[in-house]
Formats: sequence, structure tokens, C-alpha cells
Amino acid sequence: MHDLIQQTFSHARGMWRFRWRALVVSWLACVIGWAVVYSLPNVYEATTRVFVDTDSVLRPLLRGLTTESNVMNQVNMMTRALLSRPHLEEVARETDLDLRADTPREMEGLIDKLQTSIQIRQSRDRLYTISFRDRDPRTAHAVVQTLLSNFVGDTLQGNRSDSQVAMRFLNEQIAEHELRLVDAEERLAEFKKENVGVMPNTTGDYYARLQASTATLQELEAQLGLAQRTRLELLHQLETEEPVLRVDSVTSEYDLRIAAAENNLRDLSLQYTDRHPDVIALQDTLERLKEQRDDAVARGTAGGTTDPADLNPVYQSMKIELNTTEVEVAQLRAKIEQQRQTVLGLQRSVDTIPGVEAELTKLNRDYEVTKARYEALLDRFESARLTENAEQSSEDVKFRVIDPPTIPLDPIGPNRILFLWVALVFGLAGGGLFAYSMNQIDPVFGGLASLAPKTGVSVLGTISVILTPGQKFARRLQMGVFMLGLTLLLSAFVAAIMLRAPAVLLASKIVARISA
Repeated sequence: MHDLIQQTFSHARGMWRFRWRALVVSWLACVIGWAVVYSLPNVYEATTRVFVDTDSVLRPLLRGLTTESNVMNQVNMMTRALLSRPHLEEVARETDLDLRADTPREMEGLIDKLQTSIQIRQSRDRLYTISFRDRDPRTAHAVVQTLLSNFVGDTLQGNRSDSQVAMRFLNEQIAEHELRLVDAEERLAEFKKENVGVMPNTTGDYYARLQASTATLQELEAQLGLAQRTRLELLHQLETEEPVLRVDSVTSEYDLRIAAAENNLRDLSLQYTDRHPDVIALQDTLERLKEQRDDAVARGTAGGTTDPADLNPVYQSMKIELNTTEVEVAQLRAKIEQQRQTVLGLQRSVDTIPGVEAELTKLNRDYEVTKARYEALLDRFESARLTENAEQSSEDVKFRVIDPPTIPLDPIGPNRILFLWVALVFGLAGGGLFAYSMNQIDPVFGGLASLAPKTGVSVLGTISVILTPGQKFARRLQMGVFMLGLTLLLSAFVAAIMLRAPAVLLASKIVARISA
């Protein structure tokens, strides 16, 4: 440590020999540095703040009726689009920044500078800040104003453009699916017309219809068997029952049977048409009964008693029930015959109907799918149309300019005070480095400690220098002048800070004249 201190003092004494030159170098370095600081152009910053309001009154009212779009994603995408190269080229042309570039390479540099100088910041409360720095305050204001206009206009225009594209696409799809739907309807109608006799009904497919028809036939046959057994039982009872009549009452018997048949016909007419097999069979039975009554009248058997007490009520009741059973038997036979024809027709169509049903199922499936898509597209179209109307009402998103861009009056940079300090430090360090370099070029021995190792000669003693009063005064005068030079340098630094505004103005005029 002692040797290091000794060596430091030795270098300091050697550098002291070149103190005047070092002072001149410091002065020159500081003056040049300060001049460079003054010649730096002023930087002006224009700023604007925009609040994006997405809390629309229409949004909760139209929820479920319109397409929900993420407005903030569109806004964020637009902020990134503002810094794209094509957009910046357009901004440069609108603000005359392109006049600063004479060659394509200079234009590329200008666009790169714009990308780094434009700042778009977003806060959590949907507040966007757009700022730009330039040496011309009017240019900075023009760039920020252009960016603000494009930011608001392009975002709204982008929303409307997206809606228009969606509407156009939906219109095209609806027209295409409408043609498909019409074609499917025509093919289905033509197929039904060609296969009108073998089309499936509401009871199901071919095998279900065959099974249902067979079951119906079996049920009718069972009912017929029951009705026939009932008729036989009634005939047996009538044979054992005595009518107990004092006179012939054939006409009354026929009248009762005709009345029963007419009641049944009236009930059937309420359910079926006149061409129904049951109605036709009952009408035939009624006609036969009337013919039989007319024949009995013609043979002179119509002169029965008119006294109701002469008739057997039990016998007449069984006769009426027998007539009803015969009518039922006739109806069941007609139904069975018709049902047998239906079953035989289905059995003969075993190779035709399943294929027809399969083709019909396919056509119906294609038709239903096309119809479902067409109806879904119509719903989407109505939703898109309502969404477009809501967006065009300018209530979906609002841009509120909190701080409009203004022409900056005071520059924000460069930080000349800091740069002046840096120039002063570098100037003093430059003077010290110059003195150190000169001492290395022209070294001297600073004491006994450095003399003996270099020469190898043993030093027996030293003789001190005795200065005369004049020499002492001259030395003190030199020290005072040197300190005055340092003081003047520091004073010049203070003056440079205090007078930086007019100095900057003067430097700008000089630079402009040199550039011209």
C-alpha cells in the first residue's frame, strides 16, 4: 500500500509539470462539448389521451339478439395496425414527413424512426395515450392528430366493414341454400308423385304397416267369430222361445229390424262417408229388410194385430238383438275382406315398398338438413343485420378524447443540463489524461525511491532547493493563475447552464446557416 501511495504521488508530481497544457485541453474539450450540446436540436412531444367507452346502453338490451363482438380486441388490433409500415407511410405522406427523405433508403430510415418514436400506451381503465417526438413541434402535433383520427375512424370503419363482409357472405349462402332447398322440394314432390300408391303412411315403415295390418286382420277375425257364436246362440234361444201371438205380426217384426238397422246406419254416418264398406254393407242389409217387408205385405201378411199386448217382449228383444248381430257380422265380413286385400297388397309389394321407403327417407333427410341450414342462416342473417344497425347507431363503442393533441411550446429534450455536466466531467478528465500521457512520454524522477531502482546507484544524501523570495512569489502567482483558470472554467460551466436558452438559439441559427 505504501509503494502504491508513493507511486501515485510520483505520477501526480510528474503530471503537475504539464498542468498548463492540461488546463488548455480541459478548456477546449469543455467548450467543444458545450457547443455540441447547444447544437443538439430541441425535441418536442405531442400527446393525446383517448378513452374507449364500451359500456353501451344497447348492449344489455340486445343481448341474445345480436352477435356479441369483443370490441377491445378490435381496438387493440387497431393499435398494432397503426404502427404497421403501410400505415406509417400513409402518415408520413399526410404530414409531409416524406419530404425529409430523398431516396428510398432514407424513406426506410424515416419509417423506422417513426416506429421507434411513436408510443401507444394502454392503461387498465381503457385509456390510450398516443405520443410522438420530433424536432418540429408542428410536425409532432400533425402526426399525433393523424394517428388519433386514424385510430378512431379505422376502428369504427373496421367494425362496419366486418359486418358488411358478414352480411354479404350470409346473403350468398342464403341464396345458395335456397336453391338447394327448392331443388330438394322438387325432387321430393316428384318422387311422391311417381310412387303415390306405395308411399308409407303415418303408421310407420313397410314392416310396421304389414305387422299392424296382420294384427288388425286377426283382431277382426276374432270379432267375427265372437259375433257368429252370438248369432247361433240367439237362433237357438229363438227356437225354444214361443212368440205367443194371437195373430200374425210379421210387419211389426220387420219394422223393428228396420228401425235397428237405421239406428246403426245413423251412427256409422257420423263416423264414415257413404263409400265406407261398413256403411255400404249396412245399407244393403236395410234394403233387403225393406224388400222382405214389402213382400210380406204383398202376400197379405201385413194384417197383424195392432195391440202391443199381443206381442211377446222377450221374443221381440231377442229378435232385435239377432238383427243387430247379423248387421255386425256383415260389417265384420266386409272389414275382413278389405283388410285381407290390404295385407295381400303389402305382401305383393315386399320388393318395392322398402326401396321406396328407403329412397323417401333419404330425400326427406336431405330436405330436412337443407331446410335446417337455411333456417339457421336466416336467423344468423337477422342477427347480423341487427348487429350492423346497432353498430351504425354509434352507441356500440365511443371514443372520448380526454386530452386533445396541441402544438407543444416547450421542448422535452435533450437534457442539456445533464449533457453540460457530462461535457465538464469529460473535459476535466481529458485534461488529466493529457497530463498523464505527457508524463509517460517525458518522465522524471520524483524522489529517492524511484531513482535507486532505475539507476542502481546508491544515493548517499539529498540537497533541498532553497527558493528566493522572488521565486516563491512567482510560484504562488503561477498557482493562483492556475486556480483562476479552473475557477473560470467552473464559472463558464455555470454561465453555460444559465444562458443555455439564448446559446441554443444562437447555435441553431449557426447550424441552419451552415446547412444552407
